[in-house]
Amino acid sequence: MKKYFFIILLITISLQAQFDFAVSMGIHAVHNPSLRDYVNTNFASSEEQLSTFNATAMFKGECDYTVSNNFQVGIEYGLQIYSFNTSFAGIGTYDISYFHHKPSVLAFYVISGEGYKFKFGGGVGYRIISVDEQLPTSTLEYNYKSSGLGFVGKAQAHTSLGGNFYVFLELDARYDLPGEPENNGKKIENIVLDETVNFNSLSIGLNIGISLFL
Repeated sequence: MKKYFFIILLITISLQAQFDFAVSMGIHAVHNPSLRDYVNTNFASSEEQLSTFNATAMFKGECDYTVSNNFQVGIEYGLQIYSFNTSFAGIGTYDISYFHHKPSVLAFYVISGEGYKFKFGGGVGYRIISVDEQLPTSTLEYNYKSSGLGFVGKAQAHTSLGGNFYVFLELDARYDLPGEPENNGKKIENIVLDETVNFNSLSIGLNIGISLFL
């Protein structure tokens, strides 16, 4: 009897559950002082100096589960992409780029009504970064990797497109600590400043996307 009751309970919970699925893309302004100093002191000309904040592309997918009328939990995967290249003193091309993987677990406070939903919350997750660098004096491309912890806070506004589909805008802020990438024990060194380059960063971004509420 207990077994059948448990099965019925699970079916009831599944039927009443609401899931929100969302995909989005956006532009994020990233502040990474260690990378900025490395590029500016070693490779960038005075006309190509990296700014305090630099633009990156962000692509994200998210799934949230409704716990109550005003509370949701969820998971998110974000991919941040950045690239910089320049001609170095007529010797060759300097190029550095990275893929920053940002999965997170999330929690939201939710305000919803007919045709709209607002979410306010954030989360924490594992961060993995893969950095590719090609030096002006070499045709080889070196890959460096590291991982660490990251935090995100966000606000979303969803507006109905009709049926279960919504368009949404999201503003988020992130603090990520992937640390110092390395390749077989070798890290990226800023010889001018005598320091190892880390990819810890603060970023603020605006995303636009489509969501499906089931």
